Amino acid sequence: MAEISVSASEVRLALSRFEKFAGLHGDVAVPMPLIRGAEVIADPFANIRGVRAPGLGIPRRLCIGTWRGRGVRSFVAARSGVPAIRVRTLGRGSGAEFDELIVTVPDAVRVAAQIRDVLDVERVGVPEHEVRFRSGDGTVLTGTVTVPAGAEGGPAAVILTGSGRLDRDGDHAKLPIGVSRALADALAEKGVASLRYDKRGVAHSGGNYLSAGLSDNIADAAAAVDWLGTTGGFGRNSIAVIGHSEGACLAVALGADRGVDPAAVVLLACPAVTGRQVLQWQSGKAVDGLPAPVRAVLRALRIDVKERQRAALEKLSRSTTDTARMGGRRVNARWFREFLDFDPKPLLRENPAPVLAITGAKDVQVDPADLTAIAELVPGQVDTVRVPDLTHLIRRDTAPPSLRAYRRLVRDAVDPEVLSLVADWTAGHLRRA
Repeated sequence: MAEISVSASEVRLALSRFEKFAGLHGDVAVPMPLIRGAEVIADPFANIRGVRAPGLGIPRRLCIGTWRGRGVRSFVAARSGVPAIRVRTLGRGSGAEFDELIVTVPDAVRVAAQIRDVLDVERVGVPEHEVRFRSGDGTVLTGTVTVPAGAEGGPAAVILTGSGRLDRDGDHAKLPIGVSRALADALAEKGVASLRYDKRGVAHSGGNYLSAGLSDNIADAAAAVDWLGTTGGFGRNSIAVIGHSEGACLAVALGADRGVDPAAVVLLACPAVTGRQVLQWQSGKAVDGLPAPVRAVLRALRIDVKERQRAALEKLSRSTTDTARMGGRRVNARWFREFLDFDPKPLLRENPAPVLAITGAKDVQVDPADLTAIAELVPGQVDTVRVPDLTHLIRRDTAPPSLRAYRRLVRDAVDPEVLSLVADWTAGHLRRA
């Protein structure tokens, strides 16, 4: 079985003789500066995508070698039914040979923690520690507080992730987006502390993800602000909320809540229309982003993707249970029902705090034109920025916008100019306690 050793300078994957022969590859060494993170995955086979080239695969038993798929190059040495460690790199554009390593090793939890510890030590002067807090219904959420020197009492921000099963760093098991972690680092450089947390039912947080509604996520976000202003010891007049995608919707709701009353609100890729309108707009952009041959086949087969999407949304809106089965899989029907009816317009009108709204010109999940509506709706100070070539993942792309580019885009770092803009604006609008 492969082994991973961790030092301050690198992560080294040592393969057995059989694994080297089967994978046609020697040991793999990744310099620590090229590593984005590490986590344990319960089912490595569910996370392997693409074509094996070269390598060995025994169905439902063993995968060894290089996998290439959707712009991601992975080195795999995994066994079925055994937890594995996934080491994510900054991507081949940074000099790394692979975008990720997926490896079954003894004591994967300990090894992943070792890598994370080294990465945290490298972030000199920015101590982090794990915290737990309770939401209104008693659900225990787990997150990370980042406190740069001098920011013990504020300023501070709660960072709210997008939709889906995202952890505190803004990562999905199959798509390491990393927006929340990047925001925490950028804020720390400007002397702003932050709290980011795993969504309920994800990673180390309690609760059931599939039964959580949008209203639960809003309550969890409010509880995070409350924790910062009480147990966390940060001044209530120096706490901002920063949300990306669904997190921006949560931030809008908190901005209108006088019980939360954030000192500043940052909205990354925030809609200004109902959830139903957002999903319908997304459907149109998804069809537009399909290759021309695929669109031709759909027309020939008389398949109306937009109509199918509309029918699916209607089915979800008529559901009465927490979950529903769509396309052979269980989805969070309650969240969809609440999101379909969610309307940010009256909430934006009731927001007294200063607002920064940023959306990319190549966003295919939120209409960049909604920035105009946000500027008109917010009654107080509001700054809106439409960033050229910026996508929903807060990365820039010179190619035509498409959902199919996401797996390629996450190999790049979160856009540094956007991060700097958010951090500078937030630090400038918060008062120290």
